[in-house]
Amino acid sequence: MYYNPLFLQTPSILEDAFYQTDLGRLHSSIPFKELAAKIPSPPHNNSGLGRKPFLKVEGGIALLILKHYTGLSDEMLIDRLNTDWCMQYFCGVQLNARRIKDKNLVSWWRCYLARHLDIKEMQSVVISSWKPYMEQTHVTMMDATVYESNIRYPTDAKLLWEGIEKVYQIIQAKRKLLKLRSSRSNYHKHKSNYLSYQRNRRKSKRKDKKLRKQLLKYLHRLLEGLQDLQTSHKLKLSNKEKKLISSIKTIYNQQHELLYGNRENVKHRIVSLHKPHIRPIIRGKEVKPVEFGAKVHKVQVGGLSFIEHLSYDNFNESTRLKQSIAFHQKHFGKCSQLAADAIYATNENRRYCTSRDIATSFLPKGKQGKLQEQKSAMRSALSTVRATVLEGSFGNEKNHYLLGKIKAKTQATEIAWIFFGMLTANASIISKRIHLHKQLRRTG
Repeated sequence: MYYNPLFLQTPSILEDAFYQTDLGRLHSSIPFKELAAKIPSPPHNNSGLGRKPFLKVEGGIALLILKHYTGLSDEMLIDRLNTDWCMQYFCGVQLNARRIKDKNLVSWWRCYLARHLDIKEMQSVVISSWKPYMEQTHVTMMDATVYESNIRYPTDAKLLWEGIEKVYQIIQAKRKLLKLRSSRSNYHKHKSNYLSYQRNRRKSKRKDKKLRKQLLKYLHRLLEGLQDLQTSHKLKLSNKEKKLISSIKTIYNQQHELLYGNRENVKHRIVSLHKPHIRPIIRGKEVKPVEFGAKVHKVQVGGLSFIEHLSYDNFNESTRLKQSIAFHQKHFGKCSQLAADAIYATNENRRYCTSRDIATSFLPKGKQGKLQEQKSAMRSALSTVRATVLEGSFGNEKNHYLLGKIKAKTQATEIAWIFFGMLTANASIISKRIHLHKQLRRTG
């Protein structure tokens, strides 16, 4: 092993060296103690029972921030944590000769924090800590974006076939458990038809509709067969299997309505069997007309973005203007200037902003009043800042903080993934401001 004098230094010297690094500056900008106070300690820390978390709550929060800051996989992050003393200080541990062997530690902390996460309270904590370093807090900008889940592009045929596979596997497993012969249900025939259809480069609407009808009929037969098996042998399914079968039955009803009924009657359409909470979000963009994931309405103040509303169902962001202004007034005081795109410029929103003396970036209607040139210049400046800073923050978060594709498995962990990705992006910005502020104080 090579010789490094840093390994021989006292903890105080190591700590001083840590806060001179980028990770140290990032750590000093995040109010870990205040954030951890909003999350209960794991049972093992209090009673010694349950899974060993290895870290305190502050360390668990720091671990997820490291995940988004470095962009590493869970396994690679643990490997880095075992060998990088800066990362150990960031998480509040010193391993020395010890090693963390639990590769699922990051995933466990993500699930634990997701169960106890309150976004409103956590954002209030960081806003209170960062407010002294935020400028132009009288200006608010708002827009919505979709953070897509990591699922394959869904089609009706794929969704029906996934349901068929799962029901068939459950039936065969239960029949084997009951020592019954395998059921003859033409599974391999339907599988061959489905695969031959998928091999076609061009899938006509006629062939697609024909296949969907066949798969829908076969799925109905399998669901009836499973129900008969449960009734005749008093078979009980596990909670996981019950949840899966419930989603498959919902998919069957929705697909039946799409084929034989009215498409407009299909509400809360399921597009993923394993993530039934995901809905198609129609965006109307040229590149991506439909996106699949959580739609987040963001409020940006002083260059930092905050979650004002998060939903897996589609919503019109223009209806969130009043709530966004209320969010701004609660945390930053009076809002005097507002920047948003044209979809927000409804008559109701215009009247609301006018009644509260809020200058907007909306193009005016009717005759112009006094100071026309000054108002036009202000609208142009607000629109430019919104188009560069706010729109740029979307790309920054998706390209550099793992928000391009959300790779969590459940709805709760997906929300936690989005929150900690945005928290890390904000902390990276504010840490540079705090460092610059300290430098100016030393030189001034």
